[in-house]
Amino acid sequence: MLALHQERYRLAAEYVRDADVVDCACGTGFGSEVLLQAGARSVQGVDLDRGALEYARSRHAHDGITYFEADALRFTPAPLPTVWVSLETVEHLPNPTAYIARVAQVLPKGGRFIASVPVTVSTDGNRHHLHDFTRASFRKLLTAHGFKEIRALEQAQRFSLGDIFSRAHGVRPRDRRRGLMRWYVRHPRVFAERLQLTLTKGLVNEYLTIVAELR
Repeated sequence: MLALHQERYRLAAEYVRDADVVDCACGTGFGSEVLLQAGARSVQGVDLDRGALEYARSRHAHDGITYFEADALRFTPAPLPTVWVSLETVEHLPNPTAYIARVAQVLPKGGRFIASVPVTVSTDGNRHHLHDFTRASFRKLLTAHGFKEIRALEQAQRFSLGDIFSRAHGVRPRDRRRGLMRWYVRHPRVFAERLQLTLTKGLVNEYLTIVAELR
């Protein structure tokens, strides 16, 4: 999972030179540092996890990076960004539509939105994921708010049954959904999607990162 996340940040880093950047859901700050070192003029790292931000300030503090403990929908950046990075964020939010609308409101015309989501079912494996996306539904969400896709990165994370029950799997033990079979009984559509995915592609999680421009 770390390697996949690093690859997403390397993609985002190609679009930040001389830009004021928001890194939304910055976590421990390693990605914010990547963006600054890639030539960003400034980086505003935003997260709700106070412990992660304390780590970011102690390990990834630089002139040009400011870390904020704030809600994604309520954060008011200053300076206003021309690039908004949001990796593995949207699926966690109660209202993805409101979030994308907020990003579109803040960015100027021609501003870049770089965002990633799982595009195979994930609400079963991670109890913090509130929404499942497909490639089509994520693209439709961006298009509906005036964003035009200019580049995409697809990633796959294969795993085994053993990974699900060990610490080696990408989802941390505290994030995994307990009582999964009981949960599937209450969410038969998700179970059907997971079953179809497993039968056609095997045990895999797939992700899509899109670089989009506000038109």
